[in-house]
Amino acid sequence: MKLEKYDTIILDCDGVIFNSNLLKIEAFKAALSEYDEKIVHGFIEYFKKSFGSSRYKLVKVFLEEFLGCGFNEVLYRSILERYSQGCISLYQEADLTEYFIEFIEFYKDKSLYVASGSDEEELIEVFENRDLKKNFVKIFGSPKAKNDIVVDIVNSQSGSFVMIGDALTDKLAAENSKIDFIFMKDYSTNIDMKKDNSFFSINNLGDLI
Repeated sequence: MKLEKYDTIILDCDGVIFNSNLLKIEAFKAALSEYDEKIVHGFIEYFKKSFGSSRYKLVKVFLEEFLGCGFNEVLYRSILERYSQGCISLYQEADLTEYFIEFIEFYKDKSLYVASGSDEEELIEVFENRDLKKNFVKIFGSPKAKNDIVVDIVNSQSGSFVMIGDALTDKLAAENSKIDFIFMKDYSTNIDMKKDNSFFSINNLGDLI
């Protein structure tokens, strides 16, 4: 399948551009290392199914639903800071997904966007440092919700759109904006979606060129 019929291609970041999902799991584990191992394990399983969600939401969920301490501003900021530092480091080292470079070259005449649950300021810095920013019209991330990011992209452009992602948040964001969705399997941590045949799936970006 090729994407000639689309004017705008929206890419998730983790698991689509960078092979970073497992690295982000380790970064969250490190940020939560002072907490009970069983509680952290439960949260990490939740995190695996929630890739694409804002870290700001995820840390709030950890405190309120897994730790059960209610929202605590000091703990919230401390965890976010530790996780942020881990993410900055991992993005400098993370491999690009297979065929990503060939993909952006093949579709260089399309409008390419990034819509990620990762922190927007961090992402822009990483994409600049790795000489990738020039390939995209704009790079979006949290704290804005992915649904809202995709809505803004669709409202700012005319023509047809497709979202390529590896998580449920990507699928839901595409459905919310009534645009097409392609699920990318190879780097996804969502086992349920990998088994689901109700939507179009690819192994990696090479399947689209």
